[in-house]
Parts: sequence; structure tokens; C-alpha cells
Amino acid sequence: MKENFKIILAALQEAGMEMGQAQFSITEYSLKTRLSFKFEHINEFLDFLQLGASHNDEKSDHIKNILIEEGINPENFFYVNFYKTKVTEL
Repeated sequence: MKENFKIILAALQEAGMEMGQAQFSITEYSLKTRLSFKFEHINEFLDFLQLGASHNDEKSDHIKNILIEEGINPENFFYVNFYKTKVTEL
């Protein structure tokens, strides 16, 4: 599991993105981009976000609610699709 985290972080870095600044969407399917990654369940994703050990209930609950609102069972697999924040130029 932790090996996968290294692969994800390397892909984000290669794309010029930092984890703290990356935006993401959560879906039941892959968007088939090089920044779309499968997580087996919510606890794996929380570990990746480094929220699992800290027991940050507010952030963990927020992510769980996002999954539920999208109709995704937090105990089943899902995909996290990372993307850069778009900045509008005037």
C-alpha cells in the first residue's frame, strides 16, 4: 500500500503538482488519466492524505461525506482523479 503512495506522489511531482495544492475528484471509475488512482477503501485514502493516524475527525468526516454524496460506499474501492487548479487570467 505505501509503495503505491510513492508512485502517486512521484506522478504528481512529475506533473508539477504538490500534494497540498492538488485538487481532486472522487469517482467510482477511472478517468483514464495518468493522475487517476485507485484506492481500495476510505482508510487507505485517509492514510495517503496522512489523516488516518492523526484521527482528524473533521477532515475525515468531510471526505467520507463526499463519498456518500457521490453514491460511493466508503468501504469499497474508488478512484481519486488529481488535477491542477485552473487560474483564470483577466
